[in-house]
Amino acid sequence: MAGHLVVVAGPDQGKMFPISDGQTRVIGRGQQSDTVINDPHMSRVHCRVQADGAIIRLMDANSSTGTFFRDAKIENVELPPGGVFRVGNSAIRYQLEVTGDDQTLMNAQPPRAGVSQIPLSELVGTTLSRYRLDSVIAEGTSSTVFKGFDLEKNRTVAVKVLKPDVTQDDEHKERFVRAMKTMMPIRHKNIVRLYYAGKNGPLCWAAMEYVDGENLAKVISRIGVRGMLDWKEVFRIAVDVCRALDESYRQKILHRNVTPANILRRNSDKTCLLADLMLAKALEGTLAKQVTQPGQIVGELPYLSPERTRDGLDVDHRSDLYSLGATLYALLTGKPPFEAASIVELVRSIRDAEPTDPKKYQLSINDGFRDVVMHLLQKRPDDRYQTPDDMMRQLERIATYNQIAMD
Repeated sequence: MAGHLVVVAGPDQGKMFPISDGQTRVIGRGQQSDTVINDPHMSRVHCRVQADGAIIRLMDANSSTGTFFRDAKIENVELPPGGVFRVGNSAIRYQLEVTGDDQTLMNAQPPRAGVSQIPLSELVGTTLSRYRLDSVIAEGTSSTVFKGFDLEKNRTVAVKVLKPDVTQDDEHKERFVRAMKTMMPIRHKNIVRLYYAGKNGPLCWAAMEYVDGENLAKVISRIGVRGMLDWKEVFRIAVDVCRALDESYRQKILHRNVTPANILRRNSDKTCLLADLMLAKALEGTLAKQVTQPGQIVGELPYLSPERTRDGLDVDHRSDLYSLGATLYALLTGKPPFEAASIVELVRSIRDAEPTDPKKYQLSINDGFRDVVMHLLQKRPDDRYQTPDDMMRQLERIATYNQIAMD
């Protein structure tokens, strides 16, 4: 069965090697290999690809760094059409044939047949523009986030790829790209920075700052096991995210999904950064209506404001402030303000019930900071802080009184 091995990532990206029935390709960086790839992280003889009729086998050749397929280190595995394997810092795809169109799209395309149906995780090992997709960080209902590498800037990045059904036609794709480009100049220490965005075939994607840390959902999951967070630690998180929301307010951007999962805390200095602000901007207009239909509840329900559980048409930045309050409440207590056995009961509680005083779960919480959190959780938007700056002024008073450094 005729086919090609196509280098889709690495120093020799774009090279193609034909492989025919009965042939064995010896892949490595040394002259002992008949398929030489200039990758210093590969062994001189790294692996072999053997074609036997319809069966293509990938075999490691006792390489120093290993041969990987579907994120697993392998010794001998059958390689399907479209399968991508990794050797050194290179990724190679086996495909049955290469057409002229394939050659123009190979720099980032998964197998072209049925691309809108395959899991986005199958993109691991391919590249989008200059970004190599190395592993999956997270998967959501509308996108997958990859840990990647910028081959031009030599830096680690995060790459968010939207599922094809989110951007079904050219108009939505162009809207996405235009919106993302307008966001690129934004620089703020508490907002995940957007580097670049683009579209390849049915895929829209954005490359952004990689934060070496964890999201606050993971922090909350540990509460109760390792003990509650000190209120001053939660206070510093509140300052960071409030600053991010103040910038989004100035840019007239509504986030819509401020949740623990979308707030990243960096390991090195514990600074928090708000993620997905760029996507929020891109989803304005008709694309937002496609993703969020009237009457449809989207997001992590326990962190949605009361108005978000209704039609969502009158939602503004005060809804984001509510969601920040719900996140802070969970950080203080180990759980969101409201929990219930069913969605109906949970929505009813969000709309009508009063949250339990967080001091019931942690007596040491400062009264002033407790009041800030409860003020954010007011049912009516008019009863909350009206702007992030209003909230920040109150946080500054608490910091001064309790001798807490704001930076």
